[in-house]
Amino acid sequence: MLAPFGLVLAQGSSAERLAREYAEAVEAVNEAHARKPVVADERELAAKLPASAAKLVAELAKAEGPDTAALATAAKAALDLDRVEDFEPLRARLATLSPDAAKQLGIALSRPRFLAIGTDGVEQEGLTAIADVFDLVLDAYDEVFGLTNFSKLPGKKLRLRVHLVDKITKPPHFAPQFPWHSEVEFPVIDAKAFRSPTQAGQFLFYGLCHELGHVIAMWGDTKNEEDRHAWAHYTGVVIVEHLAKTKRDAAPLKHVSDVRWRSVEFERTQLAAKKVEPGGKDTEAVMARLLALHDAVGPKSIGEALNALDAEGKHQRVNKVRYYAMRDFKAALAATKAGRAKKKQIDAAFAGS
Repeated sequence: MLAPFGLVLAQGSSAERLAREYAEAVEAVNEAHARKPVVADERELAAKLPASAAKLVAELAKAEGPDTAALATAAKAALDLDRVEDFEPLRARLATLSPDAAKQLGIALSRPRFLAIGTDGVEQEGLTAIADVFDLVLDAYDEVFGLTNFSKLPGKKLRLRVHLVDKITKPPHFAPQFPWHSEVEFPVIDAKAFRSPTQAGQFLFYGLCHELGHVIAMWGDTKNEEDRHAWAHYTGVVIVEHLAKTKRDAAPLKHVSDVRWRSVEFERTQLAAKKVEPGGKDTEAVMARLLALHDAVGPKSIGEALNALDAEGKHQRVNKVRYYAMRDFKAALAATKAGRAKKKQIDAAFAGS
């Protein structure tokens, strides 16, 4: 994949050659891992980049008159392998040549489970604030569901791309198209802090929790969305409520109050008022199904069922993203210890069309 990210490099220049060679070396490491995952940690994978390729960064950063496209190409390639140590000198050099290009490229913050990237003016303070919240959300998914696998490829970190906008017109979005990792695109209107909801009413904290639900599990196939988009809403409100109860005094959540509008209890009230029965015909019916299963066997068993489906390979891969079938989920849930004791409740939750 030459000149990734749509950048056009100056043909034949020394900088272009260095950036191209570096990007190709990063791609080779990632492609080899995609074919046969061999490490459990992306930092270990990053260490597999040949020393000859790593040396290209210093050459490019010191090159006489490098074009900005070459620097940006190499810097973005570095982030595809969590090599922040390569990204930083390339970005610094780019900033001396074109502050606007450096702003568009953004900043990066590497954490053990994800790489946060802030673009279009997001400052380090703001990126750190969001990353601190994201760490709590990931912890909560493990605590509540026993789920820790958030990547389409073993060993690859999740990406959180935070971009500054004047006005939020689109919610956070799970972007599954990247070849080696899953990415959540996250718009913000504050470069230095994290607050939710915004004054305009966007629930950014819930949005983080919700989009991780999509990362963990897609349902059905590309033609039939079996969860009717309810799964991510279910996991989102469960995690929001859990953190509101267990971490309400945590510093990263100081300016977060989504639970007043996004909680399990709020959903129960809404569904009860409409007399929605568990089923699969629409979003509300699937939400009622998931809450019925939540009450019957508990979220840990729901996570156990998904983990079992992963272990057995009972999922379809679309661009390496896992898609599960509701019928397989029902069987895996019934096989758990809690599920064996609650067979009637499980059957009832799946009885609706």
